Amino acid sequence: MIEVPTPKISIALCVHNGERYVDEQLQSLLSQTCLPYELVVCDDASEDATPVIVEAFAAEAPFKVHLYRNSQRLGIGANFEQAIRLCTGNIIALCDQDDVWLPNKLATFAELIKTGVDWVCCDAEVCDAELHPLGYTLWQRVDFDHSERKTARDGRFIEVLIKHYVVAGATLAFKAQARDQLLPIPREWHYDAWLAAVLAATEKGALVELPLQLYRQHGGNALGAARRGLLNEARSAFSMDRATYYQAEIARWSRLAAHLENKVRAHIETRLAAKLAHLRRRAALPPNRFARLPAVIAETVRGGYSRYARNWGSIALDLLVR
Repeated sequence: MIEVPTPKISIALCVHNGERYVDEQLQSLLSQTCLPYELVVCDDASEDATPVIVEAFAAEAPFKVHLYRNSQRLGIGANFEQAIRLCTGNIIALCDQDDVWLPNKLATFAELIKTGVDWVCCDAEVCDAELHPLGYTLWQRVDFDHSERKTARDGRFIEVLIKHYVVAGATLAFKAQARDQLLPIPREWHYDAWLAAVLAATEKGALVELPLQLYRQHGGNALGAARRGLLNEARSAFSMDRATYYQAEIARWSRLAAHLENKVRAHIETRLAAKLAHLRRRAALPPNRFARLPAVIAETVRGGYSRYARNWGSIALDLLVR
């Protein structure tokens, strides 16, 4: 287990053309009952007043604020990687430009990490552009249910993440000494999915099963959490190309398995190998939908869909999508 002295929390905030909301987020950082050690802001070539707002905040903040401005766009994953590398505290908390943190977020994270865990993540209240709650949380949106939360609390969070992604980067904090095993972030992975998977496979974590921030949905989110109706979900599924999808998924999980080889317990390597075998079987399904049925039934009986995918939704995908 990685040891951490008195918490010195670095906040890694990535921004791009965020002038509309970033000041609200900055003010919520100022309102924390446990103030950060520093705020590292990486501006991804903004063309609006975002850097000016950050500079004005830095002049008055009671903690160090470092602003780094990219001359060219890096993209969200590479920009967060840069911000993580630049943090000097012993805990790194990731931050989006358009959310609002509740005052006890950093204090809650710090207390949990002082108990000996290496990373922590929380739920978030999903809100509209004006911060009116939409009636559900982020975990509810991604179907991170009570059964899966128990699996995570029992130290088997990687089993949940092998099935689906449930951690938003802005809800995550981790010990800085984990940085070497987290970086670089492969470009075929969403940065937060990669960080969560590696941390879950290699370190001891904790969940905060209460929303500690407002997760704003405004139509311009890089990765949103707005609920979509069943019809929209179906349209999205039927518009995808299965061959391309499975090729990308196999490449993604192969990259993670290679990264974790000989770094994790044997049963985790076995799980990752089984996930890849499951994906390859699904990728090999015949083009004719009716001809897929025997293989899909066999995979269902084998338990592949329940252990390594979204179960009935994934079965429907394999039976119905061309």
